[in-house]
Amino acid sequence: MEKAELLKKYAREEEDRVPLAQVLDKLTASERAEQVTSTVFLNERQQALTERMLAEVHSTSHVFFGGYPEAERRMVLFLPDWAAEEPSSYAPVSYIRAEWSEKTGAQIGHRDFLGALMGAGIRRETVGDILPDASSCDLIVLRSVAPYLMQNLTSAGRASLSLTEISPEALHIPEKETRLIRDTVASLRLDSVVGAGFGLSREKASALIRSGRVSVNGLICEKPDRQLAGGETVSARGSGKFRLCEGTHVTKKGRISVEIEKYI
Repeated sequence: MEKAELLKKYAREEEDRVPLAQVLDKLTASERAEQVTSTVFLNERQQALTERMLAEVHSTSHVFFGGYPEAERRMVLFLPDWAAEEPSSYAPVSYIRAEWSEKTGAQIGHRDFLGALMGAGIRRETVGDILPDASSCDLIVLRSVAPYLMQNLTSAGRASLSLTEISPEALHIPEKETRLIRDTVASLRLDSVVGAGFGLSREKASALIRSGRVSVNGLICEKPDRQLAGGETVSARGSGKFRLCEGTHVTKKGRISVEIEKYI
Protein backbone atom coordinates (compact mmCIF):
# COMPACT_ATOMS: atom_id res chain seq x y z
CA MET A 1 0.00 0.00 0.00
CA GLU A 2 1.31 3.47 -0.90
CA LYS A 3 2.27 6.02 1.77
CA ALA A 4 -0.68 8.31 0.97
CA GLU A 5 -3.14 5.44 1.31
CA LEU A 6 -1.63 4.30 4.61
CA LEU A 7 -1.84 7.81 6.05
CA LYS A 8 -5.43 8.17 4.88
CA LYS A 9 -6.29 4.91 6.62
CA TYR A 10 -4.43 5.43 9.90
CA ALA A 11 -3.84 9.17 10.39
CA ARG A 12 -7.45 10.29 10.68
CA GLU A 13 -6.60 12.93 13.27
CA GLU A 14 -4.59 15.85 11.91
CA GLU A 15 -2.12 15.70 14.82
CA ASP A 16 -1.24 12.11 13.88
CA ARG A 17 -0.45 12.76 10.22
CA VAL A 18 3.06 14.19 10.57
CA PRO A 19 4.31 11.64 13.16
CA LEU A 20 2.94 8.69 11.18
CA ALA A 21 4.37 10.07 7.94
CA GLN A 22 7.75 10.27 9.66
CA VAL A 23 7.41 6.64 10.76
CA LEU A 24 7.04 5.55 7.14
CA ASP A 25 9.88 7.82 5.99
CA LYS A 26 12.23 6.45 8.65
CA LEU A 27 11.30 2.87 7.74
CA THR A 28 12.10 3.53 4.09
CA ALA A 29 15.40 5.26 4.95
CA SER A 30 16.46 2.38 7.19
CA GLU A 31 15.70 -0.25 4.56
CA ARG A 32 17.42 1.63 1.73
CA ALA A 33 20.61 2.57 3.59
CA GLU A 34 20.78 -0.35 6.05
CA GLN A 35 21.14 2.13 8.90
CA VAL A 36 19.48 2.82 12.23
CA THR A 37 16.75 5.45 12.05
CA SER A 38 14.39 6.84 14.68
CA THR A 39 11.26 8.96 14.99
CA VAL A 40 10.13 11.62 17.43
CA PHE A 41 8.32 10.57 20.61
CA LEU A 42 4.81 9.23 20.03
CA ASN A 43 1.88 9.25 22.43
CA GLU A 44 -0.08 6.11 23.28
CA ARG A 45 -2.58 6.49 20.44
CA GLN A 46 0.11 7.15 17.85
CA GLN A 47 2.04 4.09 19.03
CA ALA A 48 -1.03 1.91 18.60
CA LEU A 49 -1.65 3.31 15.12
CA THR A 50 2.01 2.80 14.24
CA GLU A 51 1.88 -0.82 15.39
CA ARG A 52 -1.09 -1.50 13.11
CA MET A 53 0.39 0.39 10.19
CA LEU A 54 3.77 -1.35 10.39
CA ALA A 55 2.07 -4.73 10.67
CA GLU A 56 0.30 -3.98 7.39
CA VAL A 57 3.60 -3.30 5.62
CA HIS A 58 5.17 -6.37 7.29
CA SER A 59 7.89 -4.49 9.13
CA THR A 60 9.86 -6.65 11.57
CA SER A 61 12.82 -4.34 12.15
CA HIS A 62 11.24 -1.88 14.57
CA VAL A 63 11.16 -1.52 18.35
CA PHE A 64 9.54 1.08 20.60
CA PHE A 65 11.85 2.88 23.03
CA GLY A 66 11.09 5.46 25.70
CA GLY A 67 14.12 5.43 27.97
CA TYR A 68 12.83 2.92 30.53
CA PRO A 69 10.54 -0.15 30.30
CA GLU A 70 7.30 1.49 31.52
CA ALA A 71 7.65 4.70 29.49
CA GLU A 72 4.38 6.08 28.14
CA ARG A 73 5.82 8.22 25.34
CA ARG A 74 8.11 6.23 23.05
CA MET A 75 9.94 6.64 19.76
CA VAL A 76 10.23 4.03 17.03
CA LEU A 77 13.70 2.68 16.28
CA PHE A 78 14.27 0.89 12.99
CA LEU A 79 17.17 -1.52 13.38
CA PRO A 80 18.77 -3.32 10.41
CA ASP A 81 19.98 -6.90 10.82
CA TRP A 82 23.49 -5.85 11.81
CA ALA A 83 22.21 -3.84 14.81
CA ALA A 84 22.37 -6.64 17.34
CA GLU A 85 23.07 -4.64 20.49
CA GLU A 86 20.56 -3.41 23.06
CA PRO A 87 18.20 -0.90 21.36
CA SER A 88 19.08 1.72 24.00
CA SER A 89 22.61 1.95 22.57
CA TYR A 90 21.16 3.31 19.30
CA ALA A 91 18.49 5.64 20.69
CA PRO A 92 19.31 9.33 20.12
CA VAL A 93 18.10 10.47 23.53
CA SER A 94 19.47 12.46 26.45
CA TYR A 95 18.45 12.27 30.10
CA ILE A 96 18.32 15.57 31.95
CA ARG A 97 17.63 16.28 35.61
CA ALA A 98 16.16 19.64 36.57
CA GLU A 99 16.62 20.46 40.27
CA TRP A 100 15.43 23.27 42.52
CA SER A 101 15.99 24.22 46.14
CA GLU A 102 13.62 22.64 48.65
CA LYS A 103 13.85 25.89 50.64
CA THR A 104 11.53 27.54 48.13
CA GLY A 105 8.74 25.23 49.23
CA ALA A 106 7.71 24.96 45.61
CA GLN A 107 5.66 21.95 44.59
CA ILE A 108 6.25 21.54 40.87
CA GLY A 109 4.48 18.85 38.94
CA HIS A 110 4.15 17.43 35.46
CA ARG A 111 1.88 20.23 34.24
CA ASP A 112 4.31 22.92 35.44
CA PHE A 113 7.20 21.35 33.56
CA LEU A 114 5.15 20.78 30.43
CA GLY A 115 4.17 24.45 30.44
CA ALA A 116 7.78 25.52 31.04
CA LEU A 117 9.03 23.37 28.16
CA MET A 118 6.43 24.72 25.76
CA GLY A 119 7.14 28.26 26.97
CA ALA A 120 10.82 27.74 26.17
CA GLY A 121 9.88 26.86 22.59
CA ILE A 122 10.49 23.11 22.90
CA ARG A 123 8.07 21.02 20.83
CA ARG A 124 6.16 18.30 22.66
CA GLU A 125 7.19 15.55 20.24
CA THR A 126 10.87 16.10 21.12
CA VAL A 127 10.21 15.26 24.78
CA GLY A 128 9.42 11.83 26.15
CA ASP A 129 8.21 11.17 29.68
CA ILE A 130 8.40 13.92 32.30
CA LEU A 131 9.22 12.39 35.69
CA PRO A 132 8.73 14.82 38.62
CA ASP A 133 10.03 14.11 42.13
CA ALA A 134 10.05 16.07 45.39
CA SER A 135 12.81 18.52 44.41
CA SER A 136 13.78 17.43 40.92
CA CYS A 137 12.32 16.34 37.62
CA ASP A 138 13.93 13.99 35.11
CA LEU A 139 13.33 14.62 31.42
CA ILE A 140 13.87 12.25 28.51
CA VAL A 141 14.44 14.24 25.32
CA LEU A 142 15.79 13.90 21.82
CA ARG A 143 19.54 14.39 21.87
CA SER A 144 19.21 17.08 19.21
CA VAL A 145 17.28 19.41 21.53
CA ALA A 146 19.27 18.74 24.71
CA PRO A 147 21.78 21.62 24.29
CA TYR A 148 18.99 24.13 23.64
CA LEU A 149 17.00 22.82 26.59
CA MET A 150 20.00 23.01 28.93
CA GLN A 151 20.41 26.69 28.08
CA ASN A 152 16.79 27.81 27.94
CA LEU A 153 14.85 25.85 30.57
CA THR A 154 15.66 28.09 33.52
CA SER A 155 12.50 27.94 35.63
CA ALA A 156 9.26 26.06 36.20
CA GLY A 157 6.41 27.25 38.37
CA ARG A 158 7.93 29.50 41.06
CA ALA A 159 11.32 27.81 41.12
CA SER A 160 14.63 28.47 39.39
CA LEU A 161 16.14 25.33 37.91
CA SER A 162 19.61 23.83 37.76
CA LEU A 163 20.01 21.31 34.92
CA THR A 164 22.47 18.43 34.59
CA GLU A 165 22.74 15.50 32.22
CA ILE A 166 22.41 12.10 33.89
CA SER A 167 22.75 8.46 32.88
CA PRO A 168 19.63 6.38 32.16
CA GLU A 169 20.43 4.27 35.23
CA ALA A 170 20.08 7.37 37.43
CA LEU A 171 16.49 8.12 36.38
CA HIS A 172 14.08 8.72 39.24
CA ILE A 173 10.98 6.83 38.11
CA PRO A 174 8.01 7.63 40.37
CA GLU A 175 5.77 4.75 41.34
CA LYS A 176 2.33 4.99 39.81
CA GLU A 177 -0.46 5.08 42.34
CA THR A 178 -2.82 2.24 41.56
CA ARG A 179 -5.56 0.22 43.19
CA LEU A 180 -5.94 -3.48 42.43
CA ILE A 181 -9.48 -4.59 41.62
CA ARG A 182 -10.32 -8.30 41.64
CA ASP A 183 -13.59 -9.30 40.04
CA THR A 184 -15.25 -11.90 37.84
CA VAL A 185 -16.79 -11.20 34.46
CA ALA A 186 -18.90 -13.24 32.07
CA SER A 187 -16.34 -12.68 29.29
CA LEU A 188 -13.45 -10.40 28.36
CA ARG A 189 -15.78 -8.22 26.30
CA LEU A 190 -14.95 -4.54 26.62
CA ASP A 191 -18.28 -3.67 28.23
CA SER A 192 -17.87 -6.40 30.87
CA VAL A 193 -14.34 -5.31 31.80
CA VAL A 194 -15.21 -1.59 31.73
CA GLY A 195 -18.09 -2.33 34.09
CA ALA A 196 -15.73 -4.10 36.49
CA GLY A 197 -13.01 -1.46 36.23
CA PHE A 198 -15.25 1.56 36.73
CA GLY A 199 -17.96 0.05 38.91
CA LEU A 200 -20.70 0.31 36.27
CA SER A 201 -23.49 -1.97 35.19
CA ARG A 202 -22.89 -3.66 31.85
CA GLU A 203 -25.66 -1.53 30.30
CA LYS A 204 -24.08 1.73 31.46
CA ALA A 205 -20.64 0.51 30.38
CA SER A 206 -22.00 -0.33 26.93
CA ALA A 207 -23.60 3.10 26.59
CA LEU A 208 -20.33 4.76 27.62
CA ILE A 209 -18.46 2.82 24.95
CA ARG A 210 -21.00 3.56 22.22
CA SER A 211 -20.77 7.27 23.05
CA GLY A 212 -17.11 7.27 21.92
CA ARG A 213 -15.73 8.08 25.37
CA VAL A 214 -13.75 4.85 25.84
CA SER A 215 -10.28 4.16 24.42
CA VAL A 216 -8.27 0.94 24.31
CA ASN A 217 -4.51 1.46 24.12
CA GLY A 218 -5.16 5.09 23.22
CA LEU A 219 -7.59 4.37 20.37
CA ILE A 220 -11.30 5.14 20.69
CA CYS A 221 -13.37 1.97 20.56
CA GLU A 222 -17.15 2.08 20.13
CA LYS A 223 -17.66 -1.70 20.05
CA PRO A 224 -18.89 -3.10 23.40
CA ASP A 225 -18.16 -6.66 22.24
CA ARG A 226 -14.47 -5.98 21.51
CA GLN A 227 -12.43 -8.74 23.19
CA LEU A 228 -9.63 -7.60 25.50
CA ALA A 229 -6.30 -9.25 26.22
CA GLY A 230 -4.09 -9.03 29.29
CA GLY A 231 -1.82 -6.00 29.32
CA GLU A 232 -4.18 -3.68 27.44
CA THR A 233 -5.05 -0.30 28.90
CA VAL A 234 -8.54 1.16 28.93
CA SER A 235 -9.44 4.79 29.60
CA ALA A 236 -12.79 6.57 29.76
CA ARG A 237 -13.23 10.33 29.69
CA GLY A 238 -14.39 11.44 33.11
CA SER A 239 -13.84 8.04 34.72
CA GLY A 240 -10.10 7.36 34.64
CA LYS A 241 -7.82 4.64 33.33
CA PHE A 242 -6.95 1.04 34.14
CA ARG A 243 -4.87 -1.86 32.87
CA LEU A 244 -6.18 -5.39 32.53
CA CYS A 245 -3.52 -7.56 34.15
CA GLU A 246 -2.07 -10.65 32.50
CA GLY A 247 -3.44 -14.00 33.56
CA THR A 248 -7.07 -15.07 34.00
CA HIS A 249 -8.80 -18.26 35.01
CA VAL A 250 -12.30 -19.66 34.81
CA THR A 251 -14.16 -20.09 38.08
CA LYS A 252 -16.25 -23.11 39.02
CA LYS A 253 -19.33 -21.12 37.98
CA GLY A 254 -17.91 -20.54 34.50
CA ARG A 255 -17.02 -16.88 34.98
CA ILE A 256 -13.62 -15.36 34.26
CA SER A 257 -11.58 -14.09 37.20
CA VAL A 258 -9.69 -10.89 36.37
CA GLU A 259 -7.33 -8.46 38.07
CA ILE A 260 -7.53 -4.81 37.07
CA GLU A 261 -4.87 -2.24 37.95
CA LYS A 262 -6.71 1.07 38.22
CA TYR A 263 -4.71 4.30 38.18
CA ILE A 264 -5.56 6.70 41.00
